[in-house]
Amino acid sequence: YYQAKAPGRATLVRPGREGGYAVRLRTHPADNNVYGSGRAERTDLSLSEAATDCSQGREAWWAHSVLFPDDYVAPPPNGWGVVFDFHHTGRTGQANFHVDATAAGLRLRGYGGPVVDGGHYEAELGPVQRNVWYDFVYHVRWSAGPDGWFTAWVNGVKKLDHRGPTLYAGQGCYLKLANYHSAFGRASSVIHDRVIRGYAPEAVALTPLEGLGPVYVDRR
Repeated sequence: YYQAKAPGRATLVRPGREGGYAVRLRTHPADNNVYGSGRAERTDLSLSEAATDCSQGREAWWAHSVLFPDDYVAPPPNGWGVVFDFHHTGRTGQANFHVDATAAGLRLRGYGGPVVDGGHYEAELGPVQRNVWYDFVYHVRWSAGPDGWFTAWVNGVKKLDHRGPTLYAGQGCYLKLANYHSAFGRASSVIHDRVIRGYAPEAVALTPLEGLGPVYVDRR
């Protein structure tokens, strides 16, 4: 589903992570009031809850890749930005998981449990590097209880190992590729590729994952 102020904000660009195409999400000043964004600016692509397969007790491996091109503009120090999320199905509150891109750098941030915006966990990833692919891999068990988990690798290095709630009670979630940020008066682009869901690390990973040993990657 396309969530943008105008047509043409999402375009195919070359090269992708492994050749071929990737998708560029671009925002322009005043791209606000888009699917509940208020004054914030948004160009997002969302997957359905059913296709995301995000509900109590479900488990999956996910991968996606993100690149910050020359025309990416970081929000100011008092601003915020999101480039990927698993968004809860409720009407208010924080998404269950975010990849934040701010003036301070990249951050993984999540929530879950009986109370919306509760169960906060996060990991800092460091400053944003332009024109470098970030390859994210996630192993997640969706749950509103203590039996959930969310483990994240970035370029093969384990950055997050959360044990506990990953959903809000009574809700599911759905995947979003995002260029969503506070308004700062400039156009900005983010490039996405390789959105993959599977049932084992070798189904999604490009490289070995720290803590798992060698991973056979099927290139077919």
